[in-house]
Amino acid sequence: MERSFAFLRAILCLALFLLPLPALGANKLIVTHVKIFAMADSQKTPIDGYILVADDGTIAQIHAGDPPLALMASQTYDGQGAWVIPGFISAHSHLWQAAYRGLAANQTLPGWIDDLYGRHALHNSPDDFYWFSLYGCYDHLQHGITAAYNFNYGGTGWQNKGNAFDESEFRAESESGLRFVHGYQPDSMKPDSTVDAARQRLKSFLDWTVAQPHNTAFLSVMINGSTAFNNTVQQAVMEAALGKQFHLGNETHFVEAPENQGEQRSKFRWMLDSGLVNDQLIFGHFIHTDEFILAETAKAHASMSWNPLSNGRLASGVADIPKYLRLGIRVGMGVDGEASADLADPFENMRTGLYAIHDKYEDATVMSPYQVLWLHTMGSADVLGVKDKLGSLEPGKFADFVVIDPARLGRVLEDPYSNLVLVAAEPDIERVYVGGELMVDHDKLVHHDIDQVRDEVNRRLAP
Repeated sequence: MERSFAFLRAILCLALFLLPLPALGANKLIVTHVKIFAMADSQKTPIDGYILVADDGTIAQIHAGDPPLALMASQTYDGQGAWVIPGFISAHSHLWQAAYRGLAANQTLPGWIDDLYGRHALHNSPDDFYWFSLYGCYDHLQHGITAAYNFNYGGTGWQNKGNAFDESEFRAESESGLRFVHGYQPDSMKPDSTVDAARQRLKSFLDWTVAQPHNTAFLSVMINGSTAFNNTVQQAVMEAALGKQFHLGNETHFVEAPENQGEQRSKFRWMLDSGLVNDQLIFGHFIHTDEFILAETAKAHASMSWNPLSNGRLASGVADIPKYLRLGIRVGMGVDGEASADLADPFENMRTGLYAIHDKYEDATVMSPYQVLWLHTMGSADVLGVKDKLGSLEPGKFADFVVIDPARLGRVLEDPYSNLVLVAAEPDIERVYVGGELMVDHDKLVHHDIDQVRDEVNRRLAP
């Protein structure tokens, strides 16, 4: 009898040993023979190994070497030495602006705004903005951006009698496959405006989003802050009140342009006194600050989005990122809109920012390639409140990653992050995955036809 039990125990142990971990049928994808730049705090050195993606689109395992022979998945991709990095995150995008490239090339921010908003965007309908936003989403994915904060166009006062623009743009975001924070355009407060009216319109939109099909790409709603473009403190009061009531973050353009810096900075007091400056606030651009603004921002644990491409294009100046980081201000990076940066390319964005900082300090050690890559991945995930889900390649996080062909990057003689950041470009992207799902294969969208969308966008822009 004891021999029988011993035999059964041996058979059971052997069966358990042979079972793959995780179990058969629970895995979506295995990516093998790749160099993994995880961007995790505990793993700065790249790993030559494999990634296992669970069926729910999250990372199950990352290990050096080859996967166990018994490890199975629905799909296997042999990277053959390719490099893998987390999907880029743009903490500041205007997806709809993909339709409006090349505008106002000789203008700084005020003239550019007059051109884009005063001459072009006001003529288009909510349905037009669906197509414009969809185009922007696809363009971001092709460039290796897998998640973005999207400043949605809310319409002008006479265009917008409800949430038609936001709903159209939300549908585009949802259908694209890009992960997104939907930036909602609140009411622009005037002397006869009420917080209650703004509250009702926002609540109507939030209720509408709840009724939409479940989509893991939808990360959150935040408020597109407008205090810097309004001449009443009531704008800050309203945004703070709505953010508190509905538990929403806020990203607000602030001290971006070189013009009227004193007037811009004076509105910080409105934000501070209203309670808008808190750990849910992201300042977009945040260039022409002063010591008081920086100290209060750090004290409140607020953050900022650094957008070097558009800052250079619009001659806005260079944000002092090393100083902000020393003060404890959290920093992410954004590619901004294709109407002001023209190209949604995070590689160009990183290099533009890195070189501008080196120039500003006349010091090549003040910021490293690794640091600027971290800012465009984990830094952006942090400021958007999703660092537990995105930004690095770690078990439990979404399997959003970019596969890069290193052939053109040169032999690594010193630091692989230098080769990656200083040399890589959009043509080097082999594949883009979101949740372990292949979205882009050698510059071609797998599930969508970007040429058809581009043609529709151009048709809608025709005079």
